[in-house]
Amino acid sequence: MRPIRSIFVLLLSFSSLMGCVSPKTFVDPSVPKVSYEDIERRAEPLRLTLAVEFQRNGQPFPKVDSQLKDKAERLLRATGLIVPTDEQPVGDIKIIVNNIGDIGAAAATGFGTGLTFGLVGSTVMDSYEMTISITVNGKTVTRTAIRHALYTAIGNATLPPGVEIVPTNVAFDRVIEQMLLRGLHDMQKADELVVSRYSELRRL
Repeated sequence: MRPIRSIFVLLLSFSSLMGCVSPKTFVDPSVPKVSYEDIERRAEPLRLTLAVEFQRNGQPFPKVDSQLKDKAERLLRATGLIVPTDEQPVGDIKIIVNNIGDIGAAAATGFGTGLTFGLVGSTVMDSYEMTISITVNGKTVTRTAIRHALYTAIGNATLPPGVEIVPTNVAFDRVIEQMLLRGLHDMQKADELVVSRYSELRRL
């Protein structure tokens, strides 16, 4: 699957034109990690119809919807909590991911780094927000503004200690994974996903 094109593409373009060193992408190290072990698995996972929407600065960007849906399906199955399916679902789950960024500022930063041939480094943040809504038996629970980010460093930029440099598509995958796990974990901690025989979804 072709990686999403985002703010970092502008930086890469400017850097390539000016002969700079390769961009270095990493996931925001300040966001606490949630693991699959933090999610309580169900003996009988919820069978939910999955819908997704990818946005850029709040506007639909459907080119990424298919990629996002494939990724969300795999992640949900791995939790042992939800099985995305269109066959005899007991409800639905909708995931919206909004990519927020100042493209003009990113372009200016990349161009400035290019003019110095990478001697003056720069780092640009690619910010994401996720909304998760789960509906069963007419009742809905929602988590909004689940935030994460990835960074792209260009030229002679100083990186935070201990960060792992990964391909951009890997960083994007990890950002989506962490936002989804965090939203589901928060719902479980609040007892919002208490489902008995698929007959109710409580908000306590």
